[in-house]
Amino acid sequence: MHPFGAFELDVKPGTPDNPAFIRVALLRYTRGEDGRLFITPECSSFEEIEGQINSLQDELDEIRERARRAFQAA
Repeated sequence: MHPFGAFELDVKPGTPDNPAFIRVALLRYTRGEDGRLFITPECSSFEEIEGQINSLQDELDEIRERARRAFQAA
């Protein structure tokens, strides 16, 4: 499980001259020695990585719904 979210929805309201936009920001990660970004902790079993993937997917599904609502409100 992710005690803190890995992602954030960044919503910028539009103006008469500029349209609104939304983007997803990465909030939580670790950087490997080779410079790669990791969005899960080290997992030592399939169950652990499956749980991490499920948590990320749940969070992305929530962000998708929030983005849908934000665009509908615009």
